[in-house]
Amino acid sequence: MLNVEQHAEEQTAAEWLIYEQPLSERVRTFLRLEFLLEQAGHHSGLSSMWDSRAAVSALLEIVALLTRGDVRTEVLKELERCGTLLQRLKGSPEVDNNRLQTVLADLERLRTEMDGDGRPLGASLRESEFLNSIKNRLAIPGGTCQFDLPSYHAWLTHPYPRRARDLQGWMAELKPLKETIALLMALTRESALPTREVAPQGMYQRNFDTNVLSPMVRVMVPAPAGVFPEISAGKHRMVIRFLERHDANARPQQTKRDINFKLVCCQL
Repeated sequence: MLNVEQHAEEQTAAEWLIYEQPLSERVRTFLRLEFLLEQAGHHSGLSSMWDSRAAVSALLEIVALLTRGDVRTEVLKELERCGTLLQRLKGSPEVDNNRLQTVLADLERLRTEMDGDGRPLGASLRESEFLNSIKNRLAIPGGTCQFDLPSYHAWLTHPYPRRARDLQGWMAELKPLKETIALLMALTRESALPTREVAPQGMYQRNFDTNVLSPMVRVMVPAPAGVFPEISAGKHRMVIRFLERHDANARPQQTKRDINFKLVCCQL
């Protein structure tokens, strides 16, 4: 029988499924925005009316998220914090200083763009009478049917180039936010290297170093393992249970197998 290290080496070529658990409210918001911005961008590039519906729904969810707190202030604080931390790495022989300089320049550029004109993020989207008419019906199951919103139905039946022009205009207002979130999350994900871990009978526990605050943990599971992690984490301790579900209608159960996985405790 292969030992753990041999088995892990054989999995290097396998597909890894990545699960991320935010450990701060700021990162939680950033992950949600990243997800919705990617969803809106994906569907806005496709021509069917169903994709246009999905893009509009994602845009309206972004607007709703932006109204729940001062996202601009949180983003600017994070840009400043990352810039300060990275400035300390200048001249270090262990750092690619050319790439560091590029990242610092991107942080400064995005800070300027995010400052903007002082208007709330997504202001024109919030003020759009057309988008607001759709938003007011989204809470109702099926509330955006043809008979509920004939103006929306008419827009959806326009040729795709016309819909694409509108979608691109709405997305353009969120471009600085999308680029900023993408950079901040990339820096967070790359701030630590993965370690190989084993969860005996599907259970893994770890205490955090209280002197090093981790904003997010990433759990990487080989796709063939057929399990997914349930992550419970706080400031001091993390518990991961690996569950398996053999039927979509069945309740998942903790696996009895030892699970080899990779763990990243992000440091930035």
